[in-house]
Amino acid sequence: MALCNVTGLELVEGPRPGNYRIARSSYGPLAPKERETEADGTLDTAAWSRFDTVGHTLYTTDDRLTSFMELLAPYRTEINGARRALQRDADAMGIPLDEYWAMVVEDWDQAGTMRARWLPRAWRDGRTIYCVDYPQGWWVDIMSISTLTALSRHLEEELAELGITGGLTVAHVTADDRAVTTLLARWLRDTATLFDGTQPLGIRFISKHGHPAGGTGTCWAYWMRATDAGLDEPVTVTDESPINEHDVDLKTAQEFCKIWTR
Repeated sequence: MALCNVTGLELVEGPRPGNYRIARSSYGPLAPKERETEADGTLDTAAWSRFDTVGHTLYTTDDRLTSFMELLAPYRTEINGARRALQRDADAMGIPLDEYWAMVVEDWDQAGTMRARWLPRAWRDGRTIYCVDYPQGWWVDIMSISTLTALSRHLEEELAELGITGGLTVAHVTADDRAVTTLLARWLRDTATLFDGTQPLGIRFISKHGHPAGGTGTCWAYWMRATDAGLDEPVTVTDESPINEHDVDLKTAQEFCKIWTR
């Protein structure tokens, strides 16, 4: 680790070789969704991932289980939303929501509609687990006190416009307010120049879902500057494997999220 005496950011040298990424096989490992400005020049970041910027941002993790958790957890949110939407129907029938939900799930499962807690087999078959290596360079440790303090100073006015006046905390960088997290990413990618004249490759952060036993829960957001400039991407893919139905890490993530695949 190193403290940048120009920006005040806490820096780390980067992930170990063979970082994990789960992606659609049809897209490949190095084709995250491109983020663009709106037609009027504004940014609509509500549906963006945590540290996206305009262009391409690649996300990987230190351990396989964290990759599965990052992938499956949004489906858990959708399922819980569908469940809560049935509260009025449960009240009308005079039964608890949990009991009514169980009835609905049973009907859906019997009908084979692939709803409720289930994801179709194609979800698993259509994805691959990739291992990637990154080029040498510095990454920003977004969870560091030094980094949070530095960003609070550099972006004081912009953060105040977003209602943050007491300085950034870990709560801000792990929350779902994309106006905040993408603002930080944008400044780090486009403005920050480090003590050695380089720009940070990306951000190291901890999954908001926590870390698994034996794992770190560490995630990495890498800005694909070369790809965005039309150049050869220095990230290399070192391995790939299909997702097996009985994959231990997949099964564990499913248990945590209460989601199953057929």
